[in-house]
Amino acid sequence: MTIDHLAKDFAQMLLTGNSVEAAEKYWADDIVRIEPARYPSGQTRRITGFAAAHAKLLEWIETSDAAELAIDGPFVTGNVFALFLDMEITAAETGKREPFSEIAVFTVRDEKIVEERYFYA
Repeated sequence: MTIDHLAKDFAQMLLTGNSVEAAEKYWADDIVRIEPARYPSGQTRRITGFAAAHAKLLEWIETSDAAELAIDGPFVTGNVFALFLDMEITAAETGKREPFSEIAVFTVRDEKIVEERYFYA
């Protein structure tokens, strides 16, 4: 499978609400997820390994409702692809709905995503 095919299939799975299935199909066992610093210490949130990343994904799904998802991309270069994601997120705890945008960059090795790096404010 080419990275183009993987990237397009992964993006389509996200777009149709199948993010758990996309993760199970394409994440490597040793995947690393990196999110922007959100803590006063300025530390970047880094999650390593399929089980920890999967738990984080399930937690996000439980605490947030994403609607009106739009994806630009994938933009592929070498063994990396990027997606620009725009959505409306409703926080389960507060019920507050807000627009949310992020850039997600994925590194692929042996037809599996080995790193996801997210950029958002």
